[in-house]
Amino acid sequence: MPIPIFVIHELLMRIHELDPSIGSYRSHTFNTVGAVIITSTRKVRIRKAILNRQFKDPELVSEKDLLLIAGS
Repeated sequence: MPIPIFVIHELLMRIHELDPSIGSYRSHTFNTVGAVIITSTRKVRIRKAILNRQFKDPELVSEKDLLLIAGS
């Protein structure tokens, strides 16, 4: 199933609340594992499982998940 771009934007907004240094969205690509998001400050990798959880029910993506993404 294709992931809508709003899912990526929602995750970046949530991560930004915890770590403002994440930067702002520039572009993204998908690969077999998930997505690689280019922000104004870095590359961020997000696994398909997290993208799917954010799409189905954002409450299933924990703060711990968000911090792990921010550190990637």
